[in-house]
Amino acid sequence: MIAFVPPAAVLKRMQLLGQLIQAAREECGMTQAELAERAGSSRPTIHRLESGRGSVAWATVMTVCWILGLPSDPDALSDERRGELLARGEMIHRVRSRREIDDDF
Repeated sequence: MIAFVPPAAVLKRMQLLGQLIQAAREECGMTQAELAERAGSSRPTIHRLESGRGSVAWATVMTVCWILGLPSDPDALSDERRGELLARGEMIHRVRSRREIDDDF
């Protein structure tokens, strides 16, 4: 049996929604574990959702969006708000990626 793969346009929207959810969660100062607890889910599920991967229950997606004050449709966000969230998420990733190596032996 061949595994179902969503169309490219659907995958792109899933990734966009995941990015927006992650940025909104970080803007709220919540960890994945905290969001999972509030949504009645698990941290790995929130991670899959933020990564834009499939197999997350629709009820979980809707609950997470509701908790974060996001519409479940990324197109329902204003272009300005969507840009703010995506830019904020990108900046957070850049800051986190800088790790100093302790090579002072």
